[in-house]
Amino acid sequence: MARRVSIKDVAQRAGVSWKTVSNVVHDRPVVRPDTRERVLAAIEELGYVPNLAARDLRGGPTRTLSLVVPELSNPYFARLAERMQAAAREREHSVSVEVSLGSAAVERMHVLGQVPRPVDAVIISPAALSAADLVARRSGPRVVLLGERIPAAENVVHVAIDNIASAADVVRHLVDAGRSRLLFLGAERTPPSTGADRTVGLRAAIRFAGLDADPQLLRPVEHWNREGGRDAALAALDEGLEIDAVVAANDLLGIGALEALRSRGISVPEEVAVVGWDDIPDAAFAVPPLSSVAPDIDALVQAALDAALAPEGDGGGAGCPAPEVVVPHRLLVRGSSAAS
Repeated sequence: MARRVSIKDVAQRAGVSWKTVSNVVHDRPVVRPDTRERVLAAIEELGYVPNLAARDLRGGPTRTLSLVVPELSNPYFARLAERMQAAAREREHSVSVEVSLGSAAVERMHVLGQVPRPVDAVIISPAALSAADLVARRSGPRVVLLGERIPAAENVVHVAIDNIASAADVVRHLVDAGRSRLLFLGAERTPPSTGADRTVGLRAAIRFAGLDADPQLLRPVEHWNREGGRDAALAALDEGLEIDAVVAANDLLGIGALEALRSRGISVPEEVAVVGWDDIPDAAFAVPPLSSVAPDIDALVQAALDAALAPEGDGGGAGCPAPEVVVPHRLLVRGSSAAS
């Protein structure tokens, strides 16, 4: 087996010290341009690959980020991971995609930096992480939260759409179309969470429209997937609950609700309108196509990277609340909620 090219081999070929080669590899601005060119030429000629593990042990920057998501079976998270990797590559960083499967222990391990390979920052869409997990941090990588807000998290930037405002947009669209009995799938009462924020926005908009805020129309769903949406919608129908619209906390729940309505012979949108969140690719191909709140995912990715790669000291100091970055959204009206 051929011997691995070492940093000393590059130094010898370029006629410099190994520390100069290290400065070039780390892109430190202490090397003269002509020397940098000579070192880069030697690196290319010899095919030198920096030993990242050794660099990590010395505590230097890894130029690697972790994106921690609950699952990849949800197309929203799969698309997020793809866009994050592409955008980070443009900033000369790599992204390690980690799946927590909703485990608090796994999420805690990542935000505390208790992983085999260090990273410069963790961008996480938490499913089970608590405020205590973040308050307990004394060291570790920078943390950026996507979607779920966690209180009392100092120096942790939160990036998301405005869930309360987007819920109000959905209600306004349905009320303008003549709907008055809105079944909400994914309701949560314990803030802060995506479901709780959307519940707050929906209830406020319903009250503002002068409609009956029937608590039976607010349905929690354990698993935000197609099966969860189908089963929750069927349960409401079996109870004889009068509805003329379904607001689903994500598109997978909405697609499940479409299946439930179809199985009972209820026409969409003539009898019941359906709207979801996230604008996953399947939404446009549902039957009928599913209306959806579409986050500006590119803006979300860029905001998360800005926070993850900000210079040390940015984002507030000790005792500062978590900065909030709100990215745009828009409601895409498709066949499932078009005016009948």
